[in-house]
Formats: sequence, structure tokens, C-alpha cells
Amino acid sequence: MHFNIPVIEEQTDKLGGRFVVYHVYLDGLLYCKMKYSDMHKWDEELRRVFGDCLPPFPPNYYLSMTETMEDERRLLLEQYLQKVSANSSISKHEIYTFLRKMQQETFKIPIQNCLLEVLLPDGEKVRADIQSSDPAERVLEIVFCKLQLPRQMLEYFSLFLVEGISGGQYSVLKKLAPFELPYVSLKSMNDEQCMIMIRKSYFDPEIDRIVMENSCGLNLLYLQAISDMEMGCWTPANEQLEKLRSLQKTGRKKEFLEVAQQVKHYGYMQAEACICEHPEPNSPTVVRVGYEEINCCTQLLSNQAEETSFEISKVRCWSVRLLGTSTGNPSEEDDIKLEFSFEYCYGNDTWKWITIHTHQAFLLSTFMHQVEAEHAAKNLDLVDEMEIEMPDVQIKKQSFPKYLKTDKARPTLTRIKSTVRGSKEDDVFEGIQEKDL
Repeated sequence: MHFNIPVIEEQTDKLGGRFVVYHVYLDGLLYCKMKYSDMHKWDEELRRVFGDCLPPFPPNYYLSMTETMEDERRLLLEQYLQKVSANSSISKHEIYTFLRKMQQETFKIPIQNCLLEVLLPDGEKVRADIQSSDPAERVLEIVFCKLQLPRQMLEYFSLFLVEGISGGQYSVLKKLAPFELPYVSLKSMNDEQCMIMIRKSYFDPEIDRIVMENSCGLNLLYLQAISDMEMGCWTPANEQLEKLRSLQKTGRKKEFLEVAQQVKHYGYMQAEACICEHPEPNSPTVVRVGYEEINCCTQLLSNQAEETSFEISKVRCWSVRLLGTSTGNPSEEDDIKLEFSFEYCYGNDTWKWITIHTHQAFLLSTFMHQVEAEHAAKNLDLVDEMEIEMPDVQIKKQSFPKYLKTDKARPTLTRIKSTVRGSKEDDVFEGIQEKDL
């Protein structure tokens, strides 16, 4: 999860007193709006229970703040949110309860019974009877029950916020966090083309075998595979396509998936067309993230296509940067430009940053965190097996691949000045290194 506060808004109360409202973003989209007093009260409640586990909270100022002091507080609140949400010593219940309350109050949606339509990859819908205050993890359980999927598979699927585009296709906007309120998130988009969709959320191809053992899981994978193929996320060769069409026609789902697994880029998550600075500046690129690689198919100035594979094990860190708005107006927070960058090892200790300009930068970062977590889990399992087989040999546990360092794998956060006050200069953005969080 990536929390940041890129926008602050100055308001006045009924008595003319000035206060600041902080626009809190989660994975690149507005999640809620908070006042300093909201977070301060929450911090006091947490400290009564968890004490020293909490990071420092920004101090209260009883006199008017200068712009520098105001910006420092914004940065500290940003860091506080990120650290608290990532602290395993703090009860997730306490964190999630507050965040859900803030999201619901921001968009003024009352707690009520409602019907939420959850899209399947083939365009069909599952109608779930929920409450508007139900978090994504609860809604996912309800959808699982509707689809007759076993609870053991909950970790392999997630709810995503998607936007419909032409030809029945869709664009993935974000993966919903477990505490996020799907009904509120959907309403907050104020866009009829936006929907909630259930999709697999893993990258490790070996997990397919586990899911395929269940007939309902097999069906869901099958529907997503067909959808991804139709959208060009993976492209089979002519012979493979002919076989896949034949299996699809006869409804042989398991055989279809077994053939699909042999196709290049099957199981990858594909971003929309974007711009990459490698191997040439401003190169139109299609980016796919898989379990073992980041794949970039780039159109060169010579109009030729070049495909580059960046091994996940050689990615040291990555960042998301908010650069500004495409109009140059800092008040237009819905038109923010983003870039996703990762540091890659070319051998002989030669490192280079690869930069991709895309509005799905936070989504790419989410994919990278998922891949990182899956590699970590597999490496720990392997070490545990070795320790059982060779109890007399001490093995130093390696949680991640050789070059993957998670202490830096966080977004770079930035700020847009107040939508009320406006900006005094064009360059209103600054970066915060993820390690500072």
C-alpha cells in the first residue's frame, strides 16, 4: 500500500478560523480527506494501547504556521501514515477501523444495505448483498460464497477497481486494499464506466495448479485467461491459437489453461501503452510484469520493435514519482503525471535506472510488491525444507533474491500545493526518498 498526501486544502470555519484539510491518496487515487485533529486524536488512541511502537507524531502549533512549517507537517503526516500502516506490531483492526471511517465520512455515504455488482473477467456480473461499510476483504468473502470458491483460495484473488474502455475491454486502475470500502471507492469515482472486478492477484505460475484443483477456481482462471488473450495481454503463435480456439469451443477448460501456460507472457499483468526512457528516450512501450521479469516491448525511432527483459532478481529497488500535472495547474489533482522507475543491475556492479512514464505507476509498484512477496515466501519455504533435511547445518535465511532490497522498494512521494491557495511558482513538486518512510 502506498499512502501519500500530495494535496492540501485551506478552509475556514464558521468563525473565520483557518484550518488545513489533507487529501490522502492510496495507491494513486484519492482515498479520504483528513484534518490534523482527526489524525492527532487517532494517534492518542493508538498510543494508549501500543505505546512506543508508534512513530513520532507531528507536533501541534498554537500559532500560525509558515508555509515551510505547513509543508513539513504534511511530509511528517505522510510518513506517519505510511509507517503506522506498515507496522506489524499495531493491530490491523485499530488501523482499518479509523481508515474506513475516514473514507466513509469523506464521501458522505451513509451506512446502508446495498447491492454491489462485481464483474467477472468475461463480463458477467455477480450481485452481492453487502453494506456500504463492508471492506474489500469482507466483500471478497461474499463473492467467493456466490461463486462457491473455497475460503482457502482467498489469498489468490483480489478485488480490483477497473474502468471500461471501448470494445468491451477494461483498464485496471488499482487493486483494492483489504480495508478499503469497495462501494464507497466505486461511488467516489463518479464514473459509470468504473466497476469492481475479481481477478487473480498472484504471479507465480505454480499456484495455477492449486487453483485448478477446484472446479470453480478452474472456471475463474479460464475466464480470465480468455479475457487476457482477447485484450492482447499474451499472444499465442498461430498453431497455439488454433489449438486454444478448438479447446475453447469444446469447453475443455483445464486443457485450455495447460496450453495457455506454454504461451509467452501468459500470467503476466500488462499495463496500458506508456513511454519508456530505455533504450531510447520517449519510446512508446508496452510493459508487462511477470513472476521472473519486467518485459518491455518498445517501438524505436526506426519504427522497429525491440523487446527487453529485466530479470526481477536483478532489480534492486523501485520508486514512484509524482511529477506534476499535464496542464501545469497544481490544482488539477485528477490530471497528475506519474513515473515508475527501477534500478537494474547490468552486471559487474553496473546499475542503471529505467524510467517509465505511466498513469499506472502505482499499479506497477503494487505488482512489484506482490512479486517480491511471492519470491520471499518461496525462498523461506525452501530454507525451511533444507533445515529439516539437514538439521546440523546452519543456513542463513535469505528472504529475497540476490539483488532485491525491500528497504528501498517504496514510492517516492510528492506534493501539490493547496487547491485554494494556488501556486507561486511552476516547480511545486519535490521528492521524498522511500527509505525516509
